[in-house]
Amino acid sequence: MKTQKRLALVAGAALLTAGCAATTLENFPDTGRVLERSDYLARKPIGGLSDYQEAAQRRVKALVAKPLTVGAAVEIAMLNTPKLQQHYQAAQIWDEDLVAEMTEQAQQEKEPDRTAIDWAAARLALMKSVNTIRPREFPDTYLDVTEDFLETGEVVRKAYFEAVAAHQLQAMLEQAATATQAAAELANAQYAAGTTNRRSQALQQMSHAEVVKSLAEAKLESIAAREALNRLLVLWGDEANWAAPLKLPDLPATRPEFSGLEEHALERRFDALQERNGWALWHTAVDVRSEVRENYAVLQTRYDLAKYQKETVLPLSQAILGETQLEYNGMLLGVYDLIADTQGEIEAGRDYVEALRDYWIAEAELTQTLGGALPKN
Repeated sequence: MKTQKRLALVAGAALLTAGCAATTLENFPDTGRVLERSDYLARKPIGGLSDYQEAAQRRVKALVAKPLTVGAAVEIAMLNTPKLQQHYQAAQIWDEDLVAEMTEQAQQEKEPDRTAIDWAAARLALMKSVNTIRPREFPDTYLDVTEDFLETGEVVRKAYFEAVAAHQLQAMLEQAATATQAAAELANAQYAAGTTNRRSQALQQMSHAEVVKSLAEAKLESIAAREALNRLLVLWGDEANWAAPLKLPDLPATRPEFSGLEEHALERRFDALQERNGWALWHTAVDVRSEVRENYAVLQTRYDLAKYQKETVLPLSQAILGETQLEYNGMLLGVYDLIADTQGEIEAGRDYVEALRDYWIAEAELTQTLGGALPKN
């Protein structure tokens, strides 16, 4: 009996296969017919979406019309990120009034480059919904919703600093490529005139070739960093062509020093606030304290390295170049020495940009570790 069933299944499969083989594309309706049959073109957006979308688009266009700041990037993310929009919809505040309030909150920030608009957007969503949407579940809703906003803010800040740094590094390598190209062209002319040998010419050509390859990689990194941020901000079309600032925010004048960071984190971290069991809470507290200590150490070290590069290495490279210029003018050094030291200064600047980028990323990571905000000094 089992054998007969197996034969019947095999026979059925063969018939099905034969039928599929006989089928042609002409038997399927074209795209236009599918759309017509499904009335797709006649469908309307969900009520209330258009008002929010229009208001959000106007605000986004205003923000990308100027060089993009980190505060503007976070604000755009608060408006466009699908996960956060779901919270707005659930709270029944999916309208232009929300956009207006978020815009007002962003404009009131005292430090627009270190905006707390992620907190502001979460607060608006929660305060508007607390009395209308499941009021008894407010504590759990608060923790879940706010964590999504803060996580989005951290990811966007880090991607922003990566994008601006990549753009700045590309510009620096373009300067280096100009310098090495000048050296290579001079070497070609001297070799043609018989005033330099083939080895010197080849060395300058090789130096320029290495910089050209580095520049090509830097351009790709700049494109990748920009597009990564565009995806996070849900930007496309003309809005995706925002202008990057010429450089990263400056290093703070003083070394970041905070006290009571571990207690600050325990009062604000959602994983700690959600724990109610004594053993679990203790274990979470140990992890939180450890993460805070580690990220605080990283922040201070990144600051020290960036400051050292800025105040020690950069001045030394500039001094070397200045002395080379004087000796070149006195015909004590050749043009290759001058060009080499010019490249050295550019490389020192490049290292500073990377150190500065790492500092700002470290600050974003520490901020997230502390529950979304650094303590006020």
